[in-house]
Amino acid sequence: EKSSNYATTDVTSELLAEIALLEENDDVEITILLDQGEYIEMATGNVVDNLVIGGILAVIVLFLFLRSFRATFIVGVAIPISLLFAIILIYLSDITLNIISLGGLALGIGMLVDNSIVVMENIFRMKQKGLSNKEAAIKGTSQVASAITASTLTTISVFIPIMFIEGFIQEIFMQMALTITFSLVASLLIALTLVPSVASKVLKDD
Repeated sequence: EKSSNYATTDVTSELLAEIALLEENDDVEITILLDQGEYIEMATGNVVDNLVIGGILAVIVLFLFLRSFRATFIVGVAIPISLLFAIILIYLSDITLNIISLGGLALGIGMLVDNSIVVMENIFRMKQKGLSNKEAAIKGTSQVASAITASTLTTISVFIPIMFIEGFIQEIFMQMALTITFSLVASLLIALTLVPSVASKVLKDD
């Protein structure tokens, strides 16, 4: 009988270990017709690969648009830290890393840099006006803080109707909605804290 308390891959791994013991000790041969755990591991691995490739492509595109190694570095650093923060929130919410939750992270990784790019661009604009790194970081962030906060909350509010769905569908889509929400929250917090802090130290001070 299936249970949400145990992952399919963990169950199949334990069964395979027991089957190996039976074949070794009792001189029997067991043929496995279908192993769902194998397919789940393959699918999960593909999602993780897409997650990594998506992050690398995001950094490359950033450099093409920003034309600055320092600025790309700042926003690039925000990606794994935001991702780590999101994973911590996922862990605290007792959501397992499965195809659905990893799919949510894969969708959310493109959004991870949105807030950071807005903050970084405005800091650059403040620098062009002659402000120092510290002044540009503070003023540039404060000017767009309310805008990116409102934008993030608007995006998150799209997932609120999922809370009213009942049954198995809610369990599936709720995990994806929460992982995307956590990614957006992490992106907002990192953009308002880490990005201006690093920018004040890394950018060239005229």
